[in-house]
Amino acid sequence: MKKLLAVMAVIMAGVYAAPAQAADPDEAIKYRKYVMGTVGDHTQAFFAILQGKVPHTGELAYHARALAEAAKRTKAAFEQNTAGQGNEPTTTLDSAWDGPQFQAGLDKMIDATESMAVAVETGDMASVGAIAGTLGCKGCHDNYRSK
Repeated sequence: MKKLLAVMAVIMAGVYAAPAQAADPDEAIKYRKYVMGTVGDHTQAFFAILQGKVPHTGELAYHARALAEAAKRTKAAFEQNTAGQGNEPTTTLDSAWDGPQFQAGLDKMIDATESMAVAVETGDMASVGAIAGTLGCKGCHDNYRSK
């Protein structure tokens, strides 16, 4: 029994230690695409509802909260610098890794999406438009994403 517990402890330590290691660059790039795709999908769904393009107003709070939660994952998705590495195509420019401005942009998006979700959840729809204007998507895409 002691041997079994010792083996399980070693296995579990390896499982939980694995995330601390750098990912294969191609896998890191794919993960980044998945996270940013989720952010983009919820952003588009949110604004389609907000602009009245689709009648799913009951889903507005869900998409606002999902967007805020997805935005929180962007920092981890951009943690590993993959500039010039791997074979997976990426639109992230090397400049994303040069200095704190890119990380500051992610922080701005995270704060804005959280504020927007809270505004929707509390019914403060008057604030949503103003908050949406602070998301900063265009600025990061213009400066850190290839066309």
